[in-house]
Amino acid sequence: MNSVSVIIPAYNAQRTIGAALESVGQQSLRAFEVLVVDDGSTDATAEEAKRFSGALNLTVLGQGNAGPAAARNLGIRTAQGRYCAFLDADDVMLADRLQAQAALLDSDPALGLVHTDLMTFDEGGIVHRTRRAFSDPCGGEVLERLLLDNFITTSTVMAPREKLIEAGLFGVERRVSEDFELWLRMAARWPVGFVDRPLVKYRRSSGSLSGNKLVTARAALDVIESFWREHPEYARAHPRVHSRSVAEHLAMAGAAAMAQGQTGVALRYLIRALWHDPARPRSWKWVLKALIRPAVVASSTASTQSGGTA
Repeated sequence: MNSVSVIIPAYNAQRTIGAALESVGQQSLRAFEVLVVDDGSTDATAEEAKRFSGALNLTVLGQGNAGPAAARNLGIRTAQGRYCAFLDADDVMLADRLQAQAALLDSDPALGLVHTDLMTFDEGGIVHRTRRAFSDPCGGEVLERLLLDNFITTSTVMAPREKLIEAGLFGVERRVSEDFELWLRMAARWPVGFVDRPLVKYRRSSGSLSGNKLVTARAALDVIESFWREHPEYARAHPRVHSRSVAEHLAMAGAAAMAQGQTGVALRYLIRALWHDPARPRSWKWVLKALIRPAVVASSTASTQSGGTA
């Protein structure tokens, strides 16, 4: 019996799916199956994946384009393994990823999921050798920390299939942050395991939805606000966590809006952030930047016009 089902949602991933599947084939743990879910691709993703049928215990499933949440859910429902390991079609695993995570889950049945550290890369090579360069991944009772920062990357997650189903699977109504929503539900129920070494290489793609920081910040904010609406008793018991959590995500949305030149939008998010947590220094810093920016832009424009008429 396969102990692990590797689930790979794929949409127009013809260029990268081969490297993802090659990395799965190099795993030290051998008791696994691979489920590639073709999410309505218009390129040759499915055909490229099927080239690996002889080398891997591989099933290629197809569905109309419905997003990564629906694709992963189809994989989970179809999976024969005790554990489900996720990998996006443009990411790759290191050789002992499945072995390390399955061993940790076997040793502690109370865990809801296990994630690992990662390294990021792009076409130029390695960008970050550990997620600690921009976040602080950890394990244990992580709900309070996860409400401040989603430090769990989907391509690093392995979880018992039964617990994924019990937690409600990925929310198909979301195309961004659907994973964050599920990790919060799972962290509210069970402790989380963490393998503190990079066992996945995560590809940075500027053209993806996840590469648009304002889109992802807004989606994460919506997940956080939904969580607190659904858990009023937890908010009452942890008022400081509630205020810091909402303020943090409002501030991230404000900073992302500022980076895109949307000063008015940024100010609205940042003022709300300060209302929830007036002692947060970074929110004040971004408010000052938002207030100063129009004056700087106006001064620069006036200087340019003056120079042009000299």
